[in-house]
Amino acid sequence: MEHDDLKHDADLDAQLLALFRAVDPPAPRPGFADRTMRAVLRQPTPLGRRPLRSPLAGLVGWAALIAGVAVSAWAIAVNVPIVTTAFTALLRGGIGGGVWLLQFAGAGIAVADVFAAVGRAASRVVVTREGTTGLVLMATVGALSLSALHRLLISEGPERGVSRWQEL
Repeated sequence: MEHDDLKHDADLDAQLLALFRAVDPPAPRPGFADRTMRAVLRQPTPLGRRPLRSPLAGLVGWAALIAGVAVSAWAIAVNVPIVTTAFTALLRGGIGGGVWLLQFAGAGIAVADVFAAVGRAASRVVVTREGTTGLVLMATVGALSLSALHRLLISEGPERGVSRWQEL
């Protein structure tokens, strides 16, 4: 019984969905926003509200601000030569540093490829029991070797108080 109800509900949902798809979505007529804004600008503003500004006023304000900053910067650069010298030195250093870094891009990519290959190999080794055991043994041998080297180089002899390797 419940299965038939679910099938009936699914049929009703499909019919309702087909009905909604058959109806065109509502859309304003072309030029609606333009006509609305013209009507708003024609109406007197209520008390306590400021009228809308012209869109050109904002553009003119930004252009004046940019021009003022540019003229001020030019006046400073012309009258204070150290500013110009410092700016050109910073510019030269920035461009030189960028070129220097780009020269090492090829080597950096090659090193990254080596690290990626080692990482892939290590991940393949770690997932096996034998590989994990081998890595643990290699780490243990390395740690013991480092400990023995440390004892050899840093040990204090009874005759002189320091190792002969420390004198070098």
